[in-house]
Amino acid sequence: QMVFQNPFDTLNPSHSIGGQISRVIKKFGVETDKKKIFDRVMNLLDTVKLPRDFYFRKPRQLSGGQKQRVGIARAFAGNPSMVIADEPVSALDVSVAAAVTELLMDIQREHKTTLLFISHDLSVVRYLSDRIVVMYLGHILERGTTEQIFAPPYSPYTEALLSAVPIADPEVTKREIVLEGDLPSAMKPPKGCPFCTRCHRRIGDICDNEPPPEQTVADRHVIKCHIPIEELSKVEPVIHVPDESERMHARH
Repeated sequence: QMVFQNPFDTLNPSHSIGGQISRVIKKFGVETDKKKIFDRVMNLLDTVKLPRDFYFRKPRQLSGGQKQRVGIARAFAGNPSMVIADEPVSALDVSVAAAVTELLMDIQREHKTTLLFISHDLSVVRYLSDRIVVMYLGHILERGTTEQIFAPPYSPYTEALLSAVPIADPEVTKREIVLEGDLPSAMKPPKGCPFCTRCHRRIGDICDNEPPPEQTVADRHVIKCHIPIEELSKVEPVIHVPDESERMHARH
């Protein structure tokens, strides 16, 4: 099942909220009895923290955040083994996005459903994920656990993505990486490394002409890059979170 990016266009404006969730329950054979279907919809509305009278409302009567909660309820209504969430909070304001993200996590834990979360925001990805795959123009450039992705060695593209993460804590320092060069067409990617036209660590023609090799860093941590892992390991962390002694020293 899917949770889509734009909650404003994913619900049928002519049908009630309850009717749209009920349809999924019937479609996947979770329940067939009308009373049980109704009760399940009510329980799903409780789960996504929406009032039960929303069953009878139309999408035009809901805010963006409420519509996305309905989208989440609909995705979990069929008891799926996997839910794919495609940028589910990017169209919402920050406070609503945080609440919806927390809701997704709570439901995922409760239902023990695999959640495939697609996002450009690594701060949200870090909070949600056990494992991360970093892609550029449809190519996987790095994959590993959350801890592995957020610490050196990085692929150069991961390094640039981390540099773009907004940091609210004034005591946390971050290296700034500005990408230059042209963004290639996804329909006609470069012959070599897909990131070569914008890479701040490009090492020569090999990047332009040959696909990068897959290098294993550690258990289940893989980077695709022409730069040897030994060199990538020397890169300083992009984000430095000071320990307590460093914080105390800075304050005095």
